[in-house]
Amino acid sequence: MNILLSHGSPDEAHRKALEALALRVSDELGGPVSIAFLGDVLPEGAKVLPLFLTQGRHLRNDVPAMIQSADACLLEGPADNPEEIARMALELAVAARMKQRAVMFVLYRLSGAQALMAGLYECTKKFPLPAVAGLYGQCAAASVLRLWKSEGLKDVLIQPVLLFPGHSMDALKDTAAASGLDIAIGPALCEHPAFPAWLAGRFREAP
Repeated sequence: MNILLSHGSPDEAHRKALEALALRVSDELGGPVSIAFLGDVLPEGAKVLPLFLTQGRHLRNDVPAMIQSADACLLEGPADNPEEIARMALELAVAARMKQRAVMFVLYRLSGAQALMAGLYECTKKFPLPAVAGLYGQCAAASVLRLWKSEGLKDVLIQPVLLFPGHSMDALKDTAAASGLDIAIGPALCEHPAFPAWLAGRFREAP
């Protein structure tokens, strides 16, 4: 059985987006793909692809425990391929960008995201005024927006480096609305047209 494993969220938009993604991956793969959340009991022997962007405590502790309990197979996911995720975020930003000089890539939190940040910094060089920020913690998106406003900027594109819509995306929209700037926000990574095929490829490569 093929399973997409997500952190989980009480937000219905998150679950619907995950279910829609599983259907798209299933179409690419030509076989069934199910979803699961942290704390669920996994089917024995399942192939499990973890949908996390960084190698945090969930991937270090929670996911391995779930895999061991089910004698399942853990596949490489987004956290193992930061360059690919950075490339997809860049492509979403390029597609969404109109005339904005300032382009900000926003992660949930920068702490623990060094590999992904490195990929994003490399990608952002093509924009006149790029930034990489966190929704929470150090180098917060709200602080960068305040700085840009003080420098007279008016138009900004924010590209979320978030896998799904939900509470975090809503919080980012609130931050943008409170800035007093004209801000466009790109889509979540799950909406990248090549993302389902990329995930399907991880399942195909599994032993």
